[in-house]
Amino acid sequence: MRKWLKRYIDPWLPLYYIVPFVFSVSLNTVVYYGTQWMTRGWKHWNMETFLDGKIPLIPEFTGIYFLFFLFCTVSHIVIAHQGKELAYQFIASDMLSRLICGFFFLVLPTTNIRPMGAGTGLGADMLRLLYDMDYPVNLFPSIHCLASWMCFVAVRFSRRLPLWYKGVTGVIAGLICFSTLAVKQHVIADVAAGIFLAEFLMFFSAKIHWYGWIERKMENLSCRIFGRENVEESEKNL
Repeated sequence: MRKWLKRYIDPWLPLYYIVPFVFSVSLNTVVYYGTQWMTRGWKHWNMETFLDGKIPLIPEFTGIYFLFFLFCTVSHIVIAHQGKELAYQFIASDMLSRLICGFFFLVLPTTNIRPMGAGTGLGADMLRLLYDMDYPVNLFPSIHCLASWMCFVAVRFSRRLPLWYKGVTGVIAGLICFSTLAVKQHVIADVAAGIFLAEFLMFFSAKIHWYGWIERKMENLSCRIFGRENVEESEKNL
């Protein structure tokens, strides 16, 4: 099994990054759905402003909203190949951001009012699917915007990636952030908080390097699962 992973998985997703990635996804799931369950029946606040009301509903942006999942997955893989230091700075900031989001989801539960009558067509059908899948709760900060923008910041920090790739990543992250407003899934305050948190945590991690203990724990666990020699070789091949 270890040989198979080393041969077929490591070239795409480095072995040293698999455990942190699984922890990150698991923490996101626990925080998002756990806080929804905990705040069920609580009073939720609507942070919509006059400016939010001026943004039109654009059902076609639902496709870009769903693009978030592919964008973040690809970004994780790309960042994992940029070197262990940046990868752990990114993944540790990502996990810390979810804990901060969980705090806000509990102390400031938010909701919004979704528009009625999205119209017809593929965009409208996708929008109705989105509304059926995702309740209008856990909005501040926007995890969609936070995660997308943090991927962009990490790519921006890389010294290996070309400028054009950084630019494309920034445009996609920006479109995803706007899509949350265009489909009325979030309000401006949610988007601003997500972007600010992404910028702050990545800057904080670059200056303080607080995540060393996370790196050691994750590496020890990765070595136990995949073998120390395979993990160390995975890191050297970056």
